[in-house]
Amino acid sequence: MPRPVTAIVMLLLSSACAQDLVRSVHYEYRPIARGRGGGGVGGVVPGVGLSVLSGVLLWWNEGRAVRESRMLRRLLPSLVRLDADSPPDPTHDGRLVHLSGPLRASGLVDPEWGLQRQGVLRLRRSAEVYQWREERTETSQRVSEREVRREVTHRYRRTWGRVPVDSSRFEAPHGHHNPEPVLPVGDTTFTATDAALPGGIHVPAGLVAQLSDYAAVPLAGAGLTQPKHLPSAAITGVGTVSIPFQQRGAALSRPLPPGSPVQTTDDVLRQSGEAGGRTGSLTLRPAGAAASGETPPLPVLRGPPPAPEVGDVRLRWSEVASPAEGVSILARQGRRGELLPWSDEAGRGVYRLGGGGGAG
Repeated sequence: MPRPVTAIVMLLLSSACAQDLVRSVHYEYRPIARGRGGGGVGGVVPGVGLSVLSGVLLWWNEGRAVRESRMLRRLLPSLVRLDADSPPDPTHDGRLVHLSGPLRASGLVDPEWGLQRQGVLRLRRSAEVYQWREERTETSQRVSEREVRREVTHRYRRTWGRVPVDSSRFEAPHGHHNPEPVLPVGDTTFTATDAALPGGIHVPAGLVAQLSDYAAVPLAGAGLTQPKHLPSAAITGVGTVSIPFQQRGAALSRPLPPGSPVQTTDDVLRQSGEAGGRTGSLTLRPAGAAASGETPPLPVLRGPPPAPEVGDVRLRWSEVASPAEGVSILARQGRRGELLPWSDEAGRGVYRLGGGGGAG
């Protein structure tokens, strides 16, 4: 009768990162099967299955690209090339059309932070939280004909992430607690709905969203305002807003050393936000500290940003400008000149926008 598994648990401590490494060692009763043969087949079969699956996926992706290429070649004789500088022509309604030229839009606004970017096609706000993350590794080694030594290691490290990690599920949650972020983390994307070609042909957001060449937005002088529901926030880099973790609604965050240069957005407009001064943590007034009815300006801490602590949140913005070389569009022209998805009898569709169409 098999005996119970014997488990030995060891906690390894480091002077620099106490309890950031937890290692458990288990000795499992697992006798070697005699006379059955093929002992290594069980590990080979999953590997073969994964190789086959990878081959199928690669074949599917390559096959789809080949099918799309063939479909487009068949469509070339019936493809209507339109002048992007001209208004829609009703005689082409229902046809697959190709347009190329410069794409323009009025710009986008992040209403929560008051960030306005003129002429951009897409604007993305990325929020990350500084948190504990658990990494698990496992190794097994046979130590006798009847026992296998299984070692499980959990390592804990602090890192920025766009997905909150539930620390209550950690193997060692004590000392690795992740508080709830002060605001939702992840990406929030805004896409222009008024993009148009020179001739007035409207380009829907579904096409504009296919552009993904993002570039960082510099925040110095960008006119950011502090949302009322956040007790403190500040610009701590060329393109970063830092929000220190607040303990039970505390009005102020971690203090700065005396004399550290904290500026308002107005100061940045005058001084161009050049880095300088001493590093430190943020000390910011509560959101209600501004005059009645006014939105408090977002302060700026010049110099290297303070070291993050678990629970801190940082924000960054990036944008997609209109490609200098213009865009190229393949779509079906609707009754009122709108650009719609096109599909053939088999349901294969064409609805594409990409850079490189020529800016005219």
